[in-house]
Amino acid sequence: MKTQTKIGLLAGSLCLAIPVLSRLPRGSDWVAQYLPDEGHFISGTLLFGAFSIIPAIIVFFTALISKSPLFLPVVISTLTTITMLAYWHHNNDLAADAQAAISLFFIPIYAACFAIVGGAVGIGLQSATQLLQKRTEQNTDPKA
Repeated sequence: MKTQTKIGLLAGSLCLAIPVLSRLPRGSDWVAQYLPDEGHFISGTLLFGAFSIIPAIIVFFTALISKSPLFLPVVISTLTTITMLAYWHHNNDLAADAQAAISLFFIPIYAACFAIVGGAVGIGLQSATQLLQKRTEQNTDPKA
């Protein structure tokens, strides 16, 4: 398996785990808000996972276009996505309002937007570093 695929799977898995991991510091009751009841556990988990996978897919694809040695697109995209997911999910109180559960659909969409922006910034930085590397190689070439 290619390095980019491994990095993409790791970053995508981290994006899927962050909603629950960011709630751990507040205790088990806080984490339990994100888990469906026993009667709908499988369908609720699949619904939650279907929306949570949106930013993970974008992060995975930024890993595929990243190039060695820095892998800037996936690093920047993953960091921005994880930061925003942790920020939004950490204080998301589903018991506060009847419409609070709607945020579980919008948070991954907003995080996906940040993943796209982070990936675009990473692609720009990757291109700039490659261009600078080519220029320095041309300047140090003894044939020139």
